Amino acid sequence: KDATFVIHHGVDTDLFKPSDLSREGHMLSVVNDWINRDWCCGFYSWQRITQNFPTRVVGDTPGLSEPAPSITKLVNEYASSRIFLNTSTISPVPTSLLEAMACECAIVSTATCMIPEIIEHGVNGFISNDEQELREHLVTLLNDEQLADQMGKKARQTILEKFSEKRFIRTWKGVFNKASDHFFKG
Repeated sequence: KDATFVIHHGVDTDLFKPSDLSREGHMLSVVNDWINRDWCCGFYSWQRITQNFPTRVVGDTPGLSEPAPSITKLVNEYASSRIFLNTSTISPVPTSLLEAMACECAIVSTATCMIPEIIEHGVNGFISNDEQELREHLVTLLNDEQLADQMGKKARQTILEKFSEKRFIRTWKGVFNKASDHFFKG
């Protein structure tokens, strides 16, 4: 009997982790070529949602932002941000979302593709496809540092349980072991 299953992304939780840096009261988004990829990454939605809010953007987007110069600097961006905002509309699982969760950012995200399977609304983040609701969730987290901290810890726990690098490697090893048990003569 053929078994089909999904191998989920893996995040190096020894690298992407919270630090002793104090969390700033802003929201972070990490996206490359965001303006040109508005159709799938929601740049103009992000502009409307974050209007007059403290934001930080990292990523190679000419005229808007620069990429982090190193992985260490990227991890520091996550670790020093209270909130991570994801506005993607098509990406099945944005890697930056998983990295932010691993670093204990409070998450506010669109509820598209596989994201509702990762984010339990009100528990380890907030999700919605309504721009006004996303904005309200940001206000909640900007005004309630303790809630943001609790959600960030639950977000990291989700990554440790479901998206760790160790689990990713263990799952792939299982696939290779099963594949090596079968001889295919074409």
